[in-house]
Amino acid sequence: MFTETFQQISAIVSEDTLFWFAALSGSGMLVIQFALNFLGITDTEGGDHGIDFDTREVKWLSKQALTGFLMMFGWIGLACKKEFGLETFFSAGFGLLGGLAALIATGLIFKLAKGLHSPGDRFNLDDAIGKEAFVYKQISKNGIGKISLSLYDLTHEVDALSLNGEEIASFTQVKIIKKADERTVFVSQVR
Repeated sequence: MFTETFQQISAIVSEDTLFWFAALSGSGMLVIQFALNFLGITDTEGGDHGIDFDTREVKWLSKQALTGFLMMFGWIGLACKKEFGLETFFSAGFGLLGGLAALIATGLIFKLAKGLHSPGDRFNLDDAIGKEAFVYKQISKNGIGKISLSLYDLTHEVDALSLNGEEIASFTQVKIIKKADERTVFVSQVR
């Protein structure tokens, strides 16, 4: 039974059907993913719904990894068979190695990308106290406006109240005095 199954698989692979199918389907999926990303049609809700083989939430078997595996398996298998004249068995072996390398490389790239952080995502309003800023949206009497300040080499927009309850016009320079809450500060006009 094993030899019959192996012979059937060899017959399919020996005709290069499997290599062509993998190469063209992987390449087609890559073009579709590229076009969807270029047009801005991506899955932003939950990210890629891959199978999670790592407890740190890196998806090793994702759409991108599957695309890379199929492309590399197909194209490397065809190249080994057609260009280097290798037997089907060895061509399939090299194709599998290339596909696994693409799968692992894709997983590592996503794992490394998850570790990237910008200092802007750790904005602490306490660090803004005592700094000067500009009123971005007018602060009305006893009302909330917005200020724009530069902190950590990034520009941030923060809700602001006038310390004295006075109106402060847009584009006026102010000084941040204290926090009102986690999203709002009290400011006074710089004279």
